[in-house]
Amino acid sequence: MKKTRALKWSAILLTVILAACGDNQMETDAIETSEPETADRGEDLQADDESSSTLTLVDAAGNSVELPENPQSIAVFDNGQLDNLSTLGLSERVVLTASPNLPEHLSAFEEVDVAGSFFEIDLEVTHAAEPDLIIVAGRSSAAYDDLKAIAPTIDLSNDSTDYFSSIESNLMRLGIIFDLEAEAENVIAELNNELEELNEQAEASDLTTLVAMYNEGSLSAYGPGSRFGVVHDAFGFQAIDEGVEESNHGMEITYEYVLEKDPDVLFVIDRTAAIGGDTSSAPLEDNPIIQQTTAYQNSQLTYLSPSAWYLAEGGAGTFRIMMEEVSQVLN
Repeated sequence: MKKTRALKWSAILLTVILAACGDNQMETDAIETSEPETADRGEDLQADDESSSTLTLVDAAGNSVELPENPQSIAVFDNGQLDNLSTLGLSERVVLTASPNLPEHLSAFEEVDVAGSFFEIDLEVTHAAEPDLIIVAGRSSAAYDDLKAIAPTIDLSNDSTDYFSSIESNLMRLGIIFDLEAEAENVIAELNNELEELNEQAEASDLTTLVAMYNEGSLSAYGPGSRFGVVHDAFGFQAIDEGVEESNHGMEITYEYVLEKDPDVLFVIDRTAAIGGDTSSAPLEDNPIIQQTTAYQNSQLTYLSPSAWYLAEGGAGTFRIMMEEVSQVLN
């Protein structure tokens, strides 16, 4: 398995334009570098802080968006970005979400008004909230065109094929928007240190693993490069099957498939527990075929928090939870 990269700024390709209230305008470009170069950029941003009012940046989807500098009210239609804003100390600026089903670590947002759902944003409620900035990602990104007519909108969708770099980039974008670049860098550095340690331990363990979603009695597998491929691609665990088909909904598998592959560790994400549904199916570990597997017999059938893995991917706090959960099999 390839080693996790050391902390670096991948191709964020942010273009920041600080538009002065007068005629002066300053433009800075952040390009790919091997080390953060925020000292000079920070001085430039600070020097123009009093006179600037807007900035323009390129979001994760490649949209060039002009937005107010340091916006005070934010509509956030993605749990991962709620997580990132909370991590940066910006929770009180969130005036609207689209998730009545929040993970426990985001329970502080339960009292925030809800505008529909990720799949169907209530545009009237959003318009009435008059946010300075709207953030979409993943499930809610389909509403981008409608929302940008209401307020400046950025898409911070997470790239599951390059999970940690995506978190890095989006945290840095938020740091630039809210003048919290140093804070964002500190969070990224801490996560990177934890990630490198986990990666080394996982690779050294030689444990073979399979990531599966359990949904109303059915199983789907996720391999490297997939939605939950972070287990292999970033965390460093060996995949028992490198040929798992890449799909957002996973590759359908049978209980017999799990026994045939027989991984040392079976990571399970219970989708039904995350979003509700038919709960009449027996727990996976009650299946007699699963009980024959090495993972079950060695107490390495490990459930991962569905609210974190399924409902809040792309957040810094969520990423830390994910690392903590998979590391349990190394103890």
